[in-house]
Amino acid sequence: MAESPNESRVHGGLDPRELARFGIAPQSVLDLSVNVNPRGPHEAVQRAVAEASISDYPDRTASRARHAVANALDCDPSRVMLGHGSVELLWALVADLRRSAGGKPLLIVGPTFGEVAAAARAHDVTCAQIDMLEADGFALDLARIEAAIRQCAPCAVYLCQPNNPTGRALGNSELQVLIAQHPHLQFVLDQAFLSLSTEHAQAKLRLEREPNVIVIRSLTKDHALAGLRAGYALASPAWIARLDAQRPPWTVSAPAQAAVIAAMEHPEHVREAREFLLAARQQLSAAVAALGFPVVPSETHYFLLKVADADRAREQLLRRHQLLVRSCNSFGLPEYLRVAAGDAVASERLLRGLGELPR
Repeated sequence: MAESPNESRVHGGLDPRELARFGIAPQSVLDLSVNVNPRGPHEAVQRAVAEASISDYPDRTASRARHAVANALDCDPSRVMLGHGSVELLWALVADLRRSAGGKPLLIVGPTFGEVAAAARAHDVTCAQIDMLEADGFALDLARIEAAIRQCAPCAVYLCQPNNPTGRALGNSELQVLIAQHPHLQFVLDQAFLSLSTEHAQAKLRLEREPNVIVIRSLTKDHALAGLRAGYALASPAWIARLDAQRPPWTVSAPAQAAVIAAMEHPEHVREAREFLLAARQQLSAAVAALGFPVVPSETHYFLLKVADADRAREQLLRRHQLLVRSCNSFGLPEYLRVAAGDAVASERLLRGLGELPR
């Protein structure tokens, strides 16, 4: 088990400065570096955002939006907190750990999303990280996680479920066993990609009813609201109230609250996207493997593939083919690219570009 690395805060998406340096027009790029619903926001969500007032202060408590989430999930609104995207909620949670950790570390199950470690550094929260093994296809190993818990006696465990960037996830029974065996340990379950994965039924486990579990979800992925920023947390009423008391007012804008309300009325938008994306990922990963690139199994709509040099491969795909993929160097995986499933045009361009790379 190693201390969490000082990761650079690199994320997917277009970088205008990089495109300008390469002389590439943004509209010419197909972006497979982000894992967002490719069908875009539902028309009802777009309409709700357009009609939301930006001249008046938004509801400070986001009451209607919280109730919309609660009604959609069949839970009490006191268990729901909205945020400016899931990352803002994760940062708020880590800030709370600074007060309650008692010197114990936050255990991060990696390799994984780097913002939790970044938040911990900013708030002087000690971190320990247990990485899943490449030899096992980065599968989430319950025994290794248990051993790490015994070794470092953490204040909390951060588990991205399904994980970013590997796409791996614990099954229902394993996840429930892990939580049940440690009733006095806080578990932070980052479920930003859950609804677009084969494990989507885990949303029905109602894990937020356990007093030691907080669930973080993002509407960015499900409903393609990356530019709007909207996410929510589910936890015990006491935990939600404590976190909310530490945040500034008006964290969620009026357009974002309107988007949440409208999005909750259209679960079919997410279901249809999931069916399309999982089928597309299965086809694309098989085609990539047929080219001779090692592919990591995934429970969601993106996957890892191994190349000689991820940074160099990413740049070559961008410059020669106007195709953006994610180098996983910032995750500590310098030989892996993360690729999101897309439409047939993006897949064909990716396969053509990969065919030019060294094996």
